[in-house]
Amino acid sequence: MPAFTPSTSVPQPSGAPDEEERVERVERGDPGERTEGPIRVLLVEPESEQSHQLVLSLSGHDMDITVCVDGAEALLRIGMIRPDTLVTSAAPPEVDLETLVRVVRRATDIPILIGVGAGDSQRALRALTAGATACVNRPYRIPELSALLRGSLPGADAPAPASGGQQPTALRSGALELDALGHRLFVDGNPVNLALREFGIMDFLMRNSGRVVSREELWTEVWHKPLPPVNNTIAVHIRRLRHKLGDSESQPRFIHTVRGIGYRLDTLAP
Repeated sequence: MPAFTPSTSVPQPSGAPDEEERVERVERGDPGERTEGPIRVLLVEPESEQSHQLVLSLSGHDMDITVCVDGAEALLRIGMIRPDTLVTSAAPPEVDLETLVRVVRRATDIPILIGVGAGDSQRALRALTAGATACVNRPYRIPELSALLRGSLPGADAPAPASGGQQPTALRSGALELDALGHRLFVDGNPVNLALREFGIMDFLMRNSGRVVSREELWTEVWHKPLPPVNNTIAVHIRRLRHKLGDSESQPRFIHTVRGIGYRLDTLAP
């Protein structure tokens, strides 16, 4: 069963510690190497009902959840419990998000996931610049959050942020708009729910719109390993993507198959 820390503030001694003292407490904790066992998640969630539901829902995903109600408590606990990852809302009480990320990042390189909702894009962008790892929709969807938690750990088989500089947080091409912070795709203004791999494929195709992308390029970018000699995984994901986009292989509107090479995203097609 996951550990559940009641959503109450940790009592502070008279004269609450200032930011420098919090930093020192965090820095005394050595995250060390991850050992086998449940994934240790430190969750910053001010809404008690939300945190309770998350703990119950993630209990079957081999995760050990410790809940903090604000950023100050998170800074005190992170050096004590040495979590594998930190998940926080975009507006944690007591300590603003950017400060929380910067202080945690000074002490440890664990993944930091930001739960974003309507109106959180600017805070999330500053947090990503400060060192946060990725964003996830909030209210959280358990399959998406669980996949991100596992995929963000070192050595996990999951999409990683592209190198070579900061990527734009929103991509637009014709009728398609991809929101990197909110992890959403819009087609003609209508939201489309994508799995992690599907999102990675669309991100790469949209950043290379109009250009033929080889299967090898796509696999390396999204799966981060060499393409096996015989593998139909890309074709399966493309088929699912077309279905979600309302597209067709025989008369494609967006994703065109280039036989023997790969795929081309063409958002100008009628």
